[in-house]
Amino acid sequence: MAHFLRHILLVVLPLTALLSCSPKAPPVTIYEQEKVLMGTVFKIKSAVSSIPEESVRESYKEAFREIARLESQLSEWIEESPVSEAARRAGKSPVPITPDILTVTDLALSISEHTGGAFDCTFLPLGRLWNFRHRKHPPTQDSINNALRLVNWREVENNRQEMTLFLRNKGMRIGFGGIGKGYAAKKAGLILEKRGITDYIIDAGGDLFVHGSKGSEPWTSGIQNPDQKNAPPVVRFKIKRSCGIATSGGYENYFLWRGTRYHHIIDLRTGWPARGMKSSTVFSVDPAKADAYATAFYILGPDKSLQVTRRDTTVAFILIDSTGTIKKSPNLSRFIEE
Repeated sequence: MAHFLRHILLVVLPLTALLSCSPKAPPVTIYEQEKVLMGTVFKIKSAVSSIPEESVRESYKEAFREIARLESQLSEWIEESPVSEAARRAGKSPVPITPDILTVTDLALSISEHTGGAFDCTFLPLGRLWNFRHRKHPPTQDSINNALRLVNWREVENNRQEMTLFLRNKGMRIGFGGIGKGYAAKKAGLILEKRGITDYIIDAGGDLFVHGSKGSEPWTSGIQNPDQKNAPPVVRFKIKRSCGIATSGGYENYFLWRGTRYHHIIDLRTGWPARGMKSSTVFSVDPAKADAYATAFYILGPDKSLQVTRRDTTVAFILIDSTGTIKKSPNLSRFIEE
């Protein structure tokens, strides 16, 4: 789960013209821009044919401002955020929250229930214990057990009437790193659409929110080979409908200790890195769902993930297990064409 950071950097990529291959289609211009927010690089790419460049730039500015606004509310790394205040007041009293925090928390708790806690926004004490940016060897079992006592989504009280959030046990912390990027991408996309930009991709650190098409052609993407970073994608596809696409894997953020790889996707049932999977890619009409379920499905594996997609048909997956076997949910064709 990605950490939220406060520092912001703007990079404007060159604006390039791309003509559609179809002689009947109007010329399409691709605009790209990126900014560091929520501890990752957010990139916006759009395909437009009749909107002035200045209008596109203003739309991007507004979309990035929306992501920054959400970061200020959802980040556990910003001391003034309601999420940080909820951690300080854990076991003592509720804290006032915004409608966005209420929405994200409600969705997070719902996904926790549907996945039996494989996704849990109260993971933060355990996540900070492992701290893969600095750790060189695993923590002790006693420290893992102590952290696990503070991880329990059922101890989160979201009061819709009072607009408050309460973590019932002292020491609990809540983090939205596994769902917040998708929610922010969705909100930023709504801003683009209101300003007339309906064909776009928002890339939130590798997790995508894809809307519309690239001129007369669909947007395309693929899934990285988890064993060879520079190898061709193991799956290529055309995107048939607007959706979020998120991938979780243990092949980038990890350390080696005594010949064993320890990666950052922690199985909250044990407190140790999940085993049995290489990659989990999830498609959903809601990019926040795709973000959260990608983590959960990596932990649950194909069979239990399939049960989730049968209950919630707005979610589909492509999973690669530890043997390299690719498994797909039957409803995948609703989202992509291979």
